[in-house]
Amino acid sequence: MKYRKMTGILISFMLSVSLSASVSAAPAVTDAAADTSPIVILHTNDVHCGIDDTIGYAGLAAYKAEMEAQYGDGRVTLLDAGDAIQGGALGTLSDGAFVVDIMNQTGYDLAVPGNHEFDYGMENFLSLADSRADFPYLSCNFCDLATGTPVLDAYLLQDYGGVQVAYVGISTPESLTKTTPTCFQDGNGNFIYGFCQGQDGLLLYTAVQAAVNSARAQGADYVVAVGHLGNEGITPEYTSEAVISHTTGIDVFIDGHSHETYERSVANAAGEDVLLAQTGTKLSAIGRVIIDPATGEISADLVTDYTEKDPVTDVFIQALEAGFSDILNQVVATSDVELTTMDPATGLRRIRSGETNLGDLVADAYRVVMGADIGMVNGGGIRADIEAGDITYEDIINVHPYGNEMCLVEATGQEILDALELGVMNYPAEDGGFQHVSGLTFTIDASVPSSVVLDESGSFAGVSGPYRVTGVLVNGAPLDLNKTYTVASHNYMIKEGGSGFNMFMDNPLLQDCTMLDNQLLIDYITDHLGGNIGSEYADPYGEGRIRAIGAEQAADAA
Repeated sequence: MKYRKMTGILISFMLSVSLSASVSAAPAVTDAAADTSPIVILHTNDVHCGIDDTIGYAGLAAYKAEMEAQYGDGRVTLLDAGDAIQGGALGTLSDGAFVVDIMNQTGYDLAVPGNHEFDYGMENFLSLADSRADFPYLSCNFCDLATGTPVLDAYLLQDYGGVQVAYVGISTPESLTKTTPTCFQDGNGNFIYGFCQGQDGLLLYTAVQAAVNSARAQGADYVVAVGHLGNEGITPEYTSEAVISHTTGIDVFIDGHSHETYERSVANAAGEDVLLAQTGTKLSAIGRVIIDPATGEISADLVTDYTEKDPVTDVFIQALEAGFSDILNQVVATSDVELTTMDPATGLRRIRSGETNLGDLVADAYRVVMGADIGMVNGGGIRADIEAGDITYEDIINVHPYGNEMCLVEATGQEILDALELGVMNYPAEDGGFQHVSGLTFTIDASVPSSVVLDESGSFAGVSGPYRVTGVLVNGAPLDLNKTYTVASHNYMIKEGGSGFNMFMDNPLLQDCTMLDNQLLIDYITDHLGGNIGSEYADPYGEGRIRAIGAEQAADAA
């Protein structure tokens, strides 16, 4: 794969630092011939097509140039920790290609594939990695199961004037369920790709340690792990903290996946401090790590509220967006109310842990347009708010950027109960599998510990104890576990077992992959609501379809 060197241009130095951390994680470089001036690593994660949101890629390009002007050409590296190409209209309409083009223009030097890099299919991702990107994608644990070898290079060894820094890529094993599982399967449903999952994390830790050891043997003075792993709401053995605590030899761990913001020290298997950093999402911040080879000190800070723009990158982005502006700006409906993914009281995201009016709207659209008894949609599939006023095609794509296809399936009451139970497995913590519903109501008893059992791929394998989900009513009548109902959702959940929802995969399909989910949402608003979303969806907390009890007891137990 190609690797693009960095170039510098001089513009003003403006930044705001909101967080900082430092560790002394490696010995100083003593080679008298080596350039021991500071090495700057800029990092992003979970941009999700936030092309010109907040800082934006043009801002990132400007800040990178400032760092090169300050620290010197060849001393600055820009990397991404995954989930860049999906999440907005420009990514959806180009299968991620235009976002990679923007990353090329911005000057990225390396990236790791997050789970959403695979959303447009394996063939598409490999084509982007091999032919479109001017930077390498790295992953030590994304493997071809037939050969047992990594699909991508495990690490990149970069020379900084005699100081060697190895960048080791790590992808989340949750990719198997947190994108379309069929991406990793052959035509018969057999997995042909994997992420060193299983054995309580041992296979993952072994793959990471092998890559780190190999990089050290190749002469790495420092090892920077670039992982799309995360911590909050993540399978415990697959978190970045778990990987650090079960390995040695990593100096810095740059993280993604969980959309958190942190810069802290975590002890490795030898009790040594490793600097762990993540920047949140949508380019709300730029992460900066500085390695001082002269002293061995490693520090990190977070750049926010940055307003400069690189004019060349800005024009490049505007030109790409202009090509789709007529389609994206087309008004398809209106709304009297704001439809939200957030909790107005806290300002925090709610769509993955509680009912919202937007979740209700989408679930209603699924049920009504597909003619089902029940509509179900996972919170992780609802990606953006809808403001009051005109609704454009771009607004709808931003809500449903995946372009999933709608399905109608027969399911027993027991399978529906299992799906709801899986969705609240991590409640009250966020979970992309949290289900929003239509034609159905239920209660979550958070005082009951989850007893959901998952298999090694993260798919549903059963419930070993009491259910947290109780009081399920379908159109006002108690759920009959033996009765057959019709359920409308998308192919990701119904056919492909996404987010672990495999309970419907072998069931009779009444409608198989019909219209796209975003088009269905437009049809519901225009054909069934008369083109206007009214006061029936005014409450941001929804209609009261999902009730939670026992949260205080659960918090006390934790």
